[in-house]
Order: sequence, then structure tokens, then C-alpha cells
Amino acid sequence: MWVKPQEILVAGGFWDTEVANTYFFLQQRKGSGNAASRGLTGLLVGTLDSVFDTKPPPYRILHQTPTSELYYIVAVSLKKDEIDENWAWLERNLMSILATFDKDEDVTDFVRCKIESLVANSIVADPYSTPDPDSETFKAISFKFKKLFNMPEGEKLVNYYSCSYWHNRLPRQGWLYLSVNYLCFYSFLLGKETCVIVRWRNVTLLDCTNALIFPDSIRVSTRDHEHYFSMLLRKKETYELMEQLANMAMKQLINDEEFSEDKDLLTKVSKKVPKKPSFLKRDLDARAHSDMYRSKFRLPLSEKLDGSTTCSMWAPYKKAYISGTLFISLNYICFDSKITNLVSVVCPLRDVQSVERVDSVKGNIMVKNALFICTTQASSSNTLLFIDVGDRDFVINKLSEMLGKSIPTKNTLPDNMVLGNARYGSRSNSVCDDKSEDISLSSLSIGSASDNTWSLATETPEAETTTVPLRALCTGLEEDVEEEEHEQRKEFLWERHWSEYGRGVTMYRTIETLRLVLEGLPDTVRREVWMIFSGAINDQAINPGYYEQAVIAGLKRGGPANDEIERDLHRSLPEHPAFQSEMGISALRRVLCAYAWRNPAIGYCQAMNIVASVLLVYCNEEESFWLLAALSERLLPDYYNTRIVGALVDQGVLEDLILDHMPGLHTKLSELGIISLISLSWFLTLFLSVMTFEAAVHVVDCFFYDGARVVFMVALAILDANKETLENCGDEGEAMMVLADYLASITTPKCRYGKRKSSICEDKQSESPEVLVNITDIIESAYRGFGFITNVAIERLRVKHRLRVVQTLEDTVMRNTLRTVGPDCILSEEDLKELVVYVQGEQILGGKDKEIRQRNNSGNPLTREGYALGYETFRQLFLAVSPWGQGDRAECLVTSTFNMLDVDGSHVLSFRSVAWLFGVLCSNDFARKLRLFYYLHLAFPPSLDEVDKPIRDEQNSEVEEEAAVEAEEYFDCLDDGHGKGKVDLEVPDDHDPDTAVTPPQKEYCDGLTGLATIHTRDYRLYEQRFLPTMTQDQFINMWRTVYSFFALETNQDIFTSLSRVGTLLLQIGEVGRRVKVHTSKSTSESASELRAHSAGELPSDNESSADRTAGDALLPECSVSHACVTTLAGEDVPTSAEEKNLIQSREDESTCILTCDVEESSKVSGEETDEDIMDDKNVESKDQCRQEPCEGESDLGDNDDGCKGSRCERQHSSISQPSALEWSISFEQFLANVANEEKLVAFFERPVNVAQEVQKLRRRHAVSTISNGSVASTP
Repeated sequence: MWVKPQEILVAGGFWDTEVANTYFFLQQRKGSGNAASRGLTGLLVGTLDSVFDTKPPPYRILHQTPTSELYYIVAVSLKKDEIDENWAWLERNLMSILATFDKDEDVTDFVRCKIESLVANSIVADPYSTPDPDSETFKAISFKFKKLFNMPEGEKLVNYYSCSYWHNRLPRQGWLYLSVNYLCFYSFLLGKETCVIVRWRNVTLLDCTNALIFPDSIRVSTRDHEHYFSMLLRKKETYELMEQLANMAMKQLINDEEFSEDKDLLTKVSKKVPKKPSFLKRDLDARAHSDMYRSKFRLPLSEKLDGSTTCSMWAPYKKAYISGTLFISLNYICFDSKITNLVSVVCPLRDVQSVERVDSVKGNIMVKNALFICTTQASSSNTLLFIDVGDRDFVINKLSEMLGKSIPTKNTLPDNMVLGNARYGSRSNSVCDDKSEDISLSSLSIGSASDNTWSLATETPEAETTTVPLRALCTGLEEDVEEEEHEQRKEFLWERHWSEYGRGVTMYRTIETLRLVLEGLPDTVRREVWMIFSGAINDQAINPGYYEQAVIAGLKRGGPANDEIERDLHRSLPEHPAFQSEMGISALRRVLCAYAWRNPAIGYCQAMNIVASVLLVYCNEEESFWLLAALSERLLPDYYNTRIVGALVDQGVLEDLILDHMPGLHTKLSELGIISLISLSWFLTLFLSVMTFEAAVHVVDCFFYDGARVVFMVALAILDANKETLENCGDEGEAMMVLADYLASITTPKCRYGKRKSSICEDKQSESPEVLVNITDIIESAYRGFGFITNVAIERLRVKHRLRVVQTLEDTVMRNTLRTVGPDCILSEEDLKELVVYVQGEQILGGKDKEIRQRNNSGNPLTREGYALGYETFRQLFLAVSPWGQGDRAECLVTSTFNMLDVDGSHVLSFRSVAWLFGVLCSNDFARKLRLFYYLHLAFPPSLDEVDKPIRDEQNSEVEEEAAVEAEEYFDCLDDGHGKGKVDLEVPDDHDPDTAVTPPQKEYCDGLTGLATIHTRDYRLYEQRFLPTMTQDQFINMWRTVYSFFALETNQDIFTSLSRVGTLLLQIGEVGRRVKVHTSKSTSESASELRAHSAGELPSDNESSADRTAGDALLPECSVSHACVTTLAGEDVPTSAEEKNLIQSREDESTCILTCDVEESSKVSGEETDEDIMDDKNVESKDQCRQEPCEGESDLGDNDDGCKGSRCERQHSSISQPSALEWSISFEQFLANVANEEKLVAFFERPVNVAQEVQKLRRRHAVSTISNGSVASTP
């Protein structure tokens, strides 16, 4: 391509000149191109380019005049063809013009101007296109990355680093490339190349090591290899990016998510942001910062951090400024102090009334660059003052932009929730230029909050009885006087705290707040504290009316999740009075069903009912719903999915914490193997299933305030309190008994509902007196002994163990799939494994397959049903592996086969059905393949192309409809007697009827025809004993498919065989039709003679004798059985002249449709008379009239159970006959005729090595590695 001319002094050195003329030189870089240029000099140049990453494009064109020593680069290229085109253009368009100049300076000026104009014209500005965020240098590196590792076009490079890779204990200097899906390394030293490719989803361990052999290295482990990278200049940045990419890959495997760039960053205005090497690196850094921001302030998952700046905030409760960081996002302003847990503030923009500049404050002339925010909260706690705001004007402009985008939601708080004296008014969304001298520090103090109440509605309609917490509806509970005084004291402390630090979402969250939470929340304030500190109040505020819609949709949907909920309703906190009546049970049902509808990927998981029950005791239904959403989606991610991945990950985190802080106990517990037993029950229910109700609720209080670290700290405190006893235990049973006794003894002063008892410790309760433990003491010891554990550290450990857990689960799913599918499939274990590996690799890819899997709740690769395939994945497998995946009808066969296997209409196939299919198609079972082929064209006929479609008349369409009805009756008969082995893949309708659903793709979701209207049948029905007969149109369609298999065949023998079999089958069908016609005709004539005889109207002797003679001559000679036998033996079928003519005319018509040359055995002579045609029609109409009572009789016979023996055969024989006297053949006739041709038998008997073909397919899709001295881990 043309480039802007740049000066260079030396043209030789690392370059070889290939072509030259008076003014231009075409050069090639040494060490590039063919092997002839790779001499010693080429090896040295290639090594230097690889080490210093200075490898330029291998081809360039220089301009130089004879009298000048300067050279100008005018074109560069990565390809030889492109540089040759540029050279040809120069010689064709410029050389003749340059010869006319007298001065060399004019030549150079002209060339430079001409090349610059070419460069300018090649850049076409598109006003509608988004700006390209990546630099030209990074684009060149990205192109080099794709070329070196043969990456697909959609793969995006994130960043690259210089490092050394340890190969055979020797370091090799090169470049590490990190992309969205791959880690790659390339080195070229002295002619030896090293290439490493690791897919992120195959990583099992990622950590930093400092061993003697591999000093200061990053270790990347897969199932097969360990890779060490060292000598990194920015090791911390590299490791964090690798960790982030690996974590993204694991989440893709868990949730079937697809990575997509945040295009909003392209238009985002930033200031003082370090320049990132690529847009993707900037995107990933922004994601990491947003995750930290949301986790710290408990914000919705959709919130993205826009920016942050340093500042100081005025703290009215201590009359001082506190330095920290101001965070700004689209819907929130947040502040966090530099000193951990000193103070933090969350201010939703929906509550902001105005943002104002302040240049001075009364009483403090040193205040500069101040920012004053006024909210709609209570009168004296509605102001926030920030001073020394970095880039204040830029921040104010940002806030003004955010206020313009945000939508006020002043009426979205719960009706019963009053956070102070709310001062709602029209938000100005304005920025005042100056508010000097109008603000005093005394005016910023928080006034009395005596009017702040948390009112509960006492009178509600019957339909809204659960708009208040269930505890308010439980009357008759005896209150202890001492307990009441204790509750009143705690309520007084909270009221005083709110009066000093503010109330509501914008309150000042300080150490004093944490201290009050640790002492325990009074029941009257627990609802408010849970909603505020968990962030659920923000989700509720921005989604008004969402819960009501979710309840309606969830209850209406039904399905497996709702069935599981019904089973667990009465096992949810049965000791509490609130759930001993239908009111509490109904409220719990609504909350769980609504959440199952909201998050179908989770649906319902055991233990959710226990947590939701506790939430309903203290909160109303809607608040409980949003608290459950916050807990499941943000606070304990992936805990309640089908494989409880989050709980398993945290189990590994707990094990690491025990190893770090109690190594002796870790050794003992590992020997006993009880860490996994204790952690799951503790974590999934937040100790609600192992402690007394009130004690566990105290843990929940701290959990909602301080996050997931509380669960780990409490678990460590419990283990530490029983450390000595556990270390002396002899077996796991004794250790579990020790822990069960201790947990059962944990209580609170107000334990109303009795002690949580376990079956383990019931026998010991009478042996020794019980020592009670106060939960407050445990929580205090947890914070005192393990308070240094932070949520950031927990998340870092989660990333580490998520790699191991997900890979272990994947291996488990693969083993289970192979074990369960194997007995039902005739594929070998090696074939099945390769098939599973390919499907597993395609699971996380995007596109239509993923959308359909997610829409049908089959998107999770780690489901109990194994792996699922969408249409695109199945299509690739079928075309590459199946012997039927060739020819011009392969795509039609893919569609028909997919419809056959899609028994539940979900457009997603189970792996079991696909493995069964390839087991049949790739085996050498000739008869089984033909039976499947026949059934496929009978029940799910591939669509004909426009040129292949015959002209259809109204009569033919009626015949097909009747044939479909009869086929349905036939399969109903099979259903009664042969229900064994059917696949039940029914998927409930999870869609809201009011919500528009994206229609499925037309190419594989068209309306089915013929037997395909019976949509919920087992795909293995074709293996039943009887199959209906096939009409002529269906046979033509099937034979057209057979011809397509040999479209590229050059051997004429195969076409001779095809013609012979096709001719014989057409003759069989036609003879059978003629026999039926004449049999029916003679029968009808006999009946008419009897009626005429009874009426005294006999036909003439000549006429009746002639008809009887014709009928007697045809019946013994042209019966169906005799025709079949003679045809199968290859003999000529004796027919009359008219029959021969009609057969030959049908053959000619079918031959034209099939596009094959049928050898004519006789020439067409004569036509069928109109009289015969009319007779045929009359006979058919009479036969149809006679058939109706027969059908009624068969319907009455269907009342018996099953379809066995002769009864099924009789019904089959009646169903297999077309309702009209039409052309038809049976499967037995089709099988026998094909079996007589060796060429066709050889094709259908040829087996396929599935493992080998799937490996070829994977290699075409996977990355090709360089084998010359390379070490690679390929997918």
C-alpha cells in the first residue's frame, strides 16, 4: 500500500534489492520470503526483528534520484502481489512523466506530491462510522498475530509483551500475545521457531512462581502441559490481564456468555487517562474498575464506572474534612475514604436535585474547587460538600451530562418505606455557577431525625396481605420483658445513629455503623438496613412494577422449577409460625416462582427456599424478591445454579484460608475429608440450616452489610474455636459430631423458636449438660481474628479456584456423557470422546446456536442433560462426518435430519440423539441405514428445489393429507405398544405471552410435512417393525437424494445400477396400482350385478361374460405378491398392452423428474381410453365411500391397550394402503431391490471413522501450530 513518503539514509543493510530503475527500488527484507533468502544474515536479521519487535513489512519501494543520497519510502506491503502491483503502476504512470523533468529536485517533489495524493484518496471518510480506537502500530501487530498463529478473523488481540518462555529448561526470548480466547507465544532465534498456543478455557491453574529453576515466572497450567513465562517488564499488569481473561473464559463456560466490546467507550470523553495499547485493553481495564466499583458500593450489575477523582468530603458528624476518592457513574455518585472503613457515601442521581460550584465557604477561606450537591432527602441531611475536587469543571460537566441522562424515579420507593421527611420536587438538573458566601459549615450539620419513621401498613386489602413482613402478621407471640427492653435499647441506638449520620441511601456509612450491626439489628430496623446495605433498594427503585409482572409470569409458566418449588415449600422454616399457615406458604411460592422466571439460568435451587423464608419474615414480598436477586446475582454469584459452581469455588477458597491460618487443622481435616461436607451446608444457606434461627439471622445482618467475607470469617472462627477438639478426632463421624454439637449450642438471648437440632447430636444431648455460645461472641472473634480478610482478596482466590472447579465439572460432564450415551450408541469410545470434545469446544461460541440454547433454557453447557447442539453445530458435523453429507441435497438432508431429532420442537438437539444418529450413519449396517433413509423421506421429506417440484393438483394434495392422517393413526398404534426407549425432551414454555419472542430461523424451523406433523415422536420410531408404504412423489424425492450422493461419480456402472433399481421400483408400484384398480372394478361390478339381479335388471350375456373373462384373467396373473416375486427375481412382469403403455408413460415422467436415463424396455404405443379412466375414477370414489365404516371399526379397536401380534399387523396392512388406489411401494420392496446392486450396497455399507473425521473438522476450525521445534497446547 502507498504510504506518506519518509526519509531514510541507508537503503541496504537488512534489505535486498530485487528490481530497480532510474528512480525507484523494490526491496525485500532479509530473512523473509523463501528459504533461499534465509542465510546466516537472514537468520540474524530475523532474530533481531523477533527479539526487538521491529519486524517491518517484508516488501517496500524506495524513491531516489541519481544525484541524491536520500531515500524515500513510498510503498510497503506484506504480500508480494500487492507490492508488484504498486511497482507496475509506477512504471506505467510515472516513469514517462519523470523523464521530462530537468532537475532532480523537481522529480522528488513531484513524486512526493503524487504519492501523498494517492494516500489521501485511499482514505475515504465515513461520517457514520465509529472512530477506530487502535493505532496503526497495534493494527500491524494484530495482523502479525493472526498471521503467525493462523487465528480466525474474529479473534481480537488485547495486548502483547516481551518475555522469555522456558522450553526444556532454557529461556527463549520472544513475544507473548494475549487475545480474548488465546494465550500465544512466538520466538525466532537463530532459525529455530517456538510457538505456543493455549486456549483460555483449557487453563486449570494460573499463578506466580519464584522457583530456582523458573525464577520470577508466571505459570500457566493446562491438563497436559505447564508453561512458564519470565523476564516480564510489567509482570503485575501481565498477570492481572491473564487472570482477567481466564476468568472471563470460565464464566463463559458457566453461564454460556459471549464477550462483546463496550462500544460506549468509543464516544466517552475522558481526561488524564493513561493511553492504552488497544481498545480492548481499555475495555477490560474499565470492566475491572467497574466490577470493583459495583462490589464496593453494592450497585446494580448494569452500572458502569465513568471516572474517579481525588477530593475531600465535609463530615458534619465530626466537623472535619475527610480525604478520599469521588466515583461517578451514570446513575450514582459515591465517595470512599482513603482510610479503610472510615466513611463511605452512596448518592443516587435520582435523588440529586442540583449540583453547584462553590468557590468559598464561610468560616474557611482555604476551601477551593468545591462542589455542593443537594438531594431530595430529609431537610438537614440532604447536602454533600466536596472540596479540592480534581478537575472540578470537568467533573461538573460530567455530572450535568449524567443528570440529563438519568430519569427521576421519585415515586419508586416502597409505599411503606419513608426515609426521612422526603422533600420531593422538580429536580432542576442545573449547575449553578457560584454559591459563594451562601453556605456555612454549621448549616451542613445533620438535624434531628425524630420524624424519621419506618411505617408499616396495618390495613391492607385481602389481595395485598403480604405487603408487610410476615412477622407483623404473626400474632400471639409472648414477648419477654427483658427482651423487649433489649430491643428498645438497640432501637434507640439506631435512632441516635441516624440523627447523627443521616438516614436512607445517602447516609454516612462509618465504623460506628458497623459496630451497631455487629451488636445485632432490632427487628424493626432490619428491613431497612438489609435493603440499603445490600443495594437491593436500588434495584427496586429502578424497576417499579417489575415484581408484579414477574409473579404473574412465573406462576403462569409452570415447568420443572415450579414443581421443585412446590415440593420444598412446606420444608422451609417449618418451626416458624409464619410458615405454618397458607399465607406464608403462598408468599414464599410467589417470590420463588417470580425469581425462577427472572433468572431461568438458575431457576430454582435447593436452599433458596430457606433463605427466601428468612427474608419474608422481616421484609415484604417485593423487598424479599430483590434481596434474593442481590444475594444470588451479586453477593454470592453462581451459588444457586444447577451445579452450585459458586459454592464449590468458595469451598476451595475456605480450604486455602484454613491452610494459611491454621495449617495443622487443615492437615487433619484433609485427612478426614470433611471440608467439603461442612462448607456447602454452611455457605448455601448462610448458616440458617445449622444454627438457631435468631443466631443465623445475626450472621445474615453482617453478611448484607459487609459482603461475602463475613461467611468465611465466621466459618474460620467456628473452626478455630473447635481446633483442639477437631485435631484429636479419630474419624470424620466424630469430627462432624463435634461441629454439629457446637453449632447447635450457638444461640442468642431471644431464642423464640427453639434450638436447631441435628440427628447427629440428639443422642448425646442427655449425656452432658449443654454449654451455650452467644453468636455475638463468635462474630466478634471472627472480626478480631480474621478481620484482615477483604472482599478483594476473596475475589482473587475465587478466580484461582474457579479455573479448577469449572475444569473439573467439565471433565465430570464429559465422563457422565460418555457413560450414559455409550450403551445406547454403537459408536466406539474413541469416536464418542472425539464427538464430545468437538461439541464441548463449540459450546461457548456465539451466533444463532447460543441464542436458541439460551431461549430454550439449554444454554448452560454444564447441565444435567449433558451437551446440547444447535442447528449450526449439527450442520457442520453432518456435512463433515456423515456419508450423506455430500451432493447438492446435503443441506436439505441436514434440515430433515435435524427436524427428525428435534422431538420437542426446541430447535436444540441432545447429544444423545446426535451420537445415536452418527452411530447409525457411520456403521456398516446396510439394512439399518436404508430403513432410516426410507423413514426420513417418508416422515421428514427433504424439500424439493423449484426445478424438482412436480406440478401438484388438488387431488394429489388431498391424497397426501389423507396419507398423513393414516400415518398418524399408524404411529399412534406404535405409541400404544412400543413406548420403550422414547426420549422425553419436553421444554416448558418460559416466555411471557405479552413479550415478543424472536421467531426461529426459517431454514430449519419450517412447517413440517407428512408424518412430520406428528412432532413429539421418538426419532427411533423408524426401527419399529412396520413402516407405511411410500407414494410416488415421496419415492421420486427419495431417489433424487440417492442420485445426489453420486453427483461427482465418474463410474458409469453406478448410474446403470441406479437406473435399473429405479425402473424396477416404478414398475412394482405401477403394477400394484393396476391390480388394485381392476380388483376393485371387478368387485364393484359383481356387487352391481347382485343388486341388478335382485331388481330384475340383468345385463346382457355378452357384456357380463366379457367382463368376467377379463377379471378372471387378471386376478391370478397380476396379484401383488406375484408381481413382487417376479420383479425381485429380475423377470419381466406379464401385463396387457394397455398396462405396458401406462407403465412406460409413468416411467418416462418419473425419469424426467429424476434426471436419470432409464433404459426403455418397450416403446410407447397407444393411450388409455377415456372409458377406462372414467371407470377408474368411479371405482376410486366407490372405494372411498366403502372405506369410511372400516376406519370407524379401527377406531373402536384402538380402545384396547397396546398394539400386539396380529392385530397390529392387520392395522398396519390397512394403514399402509393409500386411501385412494394410488401408486405405492413398501420398504421391503425398496430394500430387496437395492440389495441386488453391489455398487449401491457398497456405498451404504461403507463405514466411517468418526474420530478421524471429527479430528479433521477440529483441525480446520482450530489453530494450526508450527511444528518445527514448537511446543504448543492446542484446543
